[in-house]
Amino acid sequence: MRKILFTVAILAFPFVVFSQRKGVAPKEAIEDSKIFAYGATTNTNSGLLGGFVLRHSNLINIREGKTIHRYVALELVNIKHPKENTLSPNIGNRVVLGKKNYLFVVRPEYGREWFLFSKNNDEGIGLSAILAAGPTIGIEKPYYIRYQSPNQDQPETVPFNPDIHTNLNSILGAGSIWQGFLKGAKVVPGVHAKTALNLDMNTFGDSVTGFEFGFTFDYFLRSPEIIANQLAENKPFYASAYVTLYFGNKRINK
Repeated sequence: MRKILFTVAILAFPFVVFSQRKGVAPKEAIEDSKIFAYGATTNTNSGLLGGFVLRHSNLINIREGKTIHRYVALELVNIKHPKENTLSPNIGNRVVLGKKNYLFVVRPEYGREWFLFSKNNDEGIGLSAILAAGPTIGIEKPYYIRYQSPNQDQPETVPFNPDIHTNLNSILGAGSIWQGFLKGAKVVPGVHAKTALNLDMNTFGDSVTGFEFGFTFDYFLRSPEIIANQLAENKPFYASAYVTLYFGNKRINK
């Protein structure tokens, strides 16, 4: 927890420093008046591909040497329990022992983006700081397994139940991630906030490429049951570090 707080303090430092700057906004600071981008993200609570992001920012103010954009984004990510362990009963068909539900999260967010360093026209790298927050819509979807009961000839695909599926040798693998999405999914509401730094890389014409990296904090109104409660503790709070690679385009308001 101390490491997380320390890193958040580092990310928040630019807000404090640049809030004290005075002067005239450089011409380059207003060139990217509107940016729309999409990308893929990974975080410490997910696998290599953590989810997808849509982001939009547009200029709203230039004051005392600071260029401020309105930041709006929509994220769809997967959150895993920190104690998930993977076992492969059959080659090529993995199953997570004790997993009760997937947790997918939709995050609409609204905030501000402060441009700290601007690119030189279409060259160089721009740096900005982001602070955003919004609701968290958690979708708790049952985790299906292929289970071979002793009294059945064929395995069945069913939601994992720790009280019934106690024989590990009878678990043949995991079912489809899409099974039970409509009839078995439950909504877990919450809120979130994030602090981040954004690297705006070289652009060509109206295109833009960049990296956004920082921390996200989710708090749910109840603890999502990712791992069966009999096997592990589920908490309502999740903190994660993330990196997003995005592509998009810009429009300049003259």
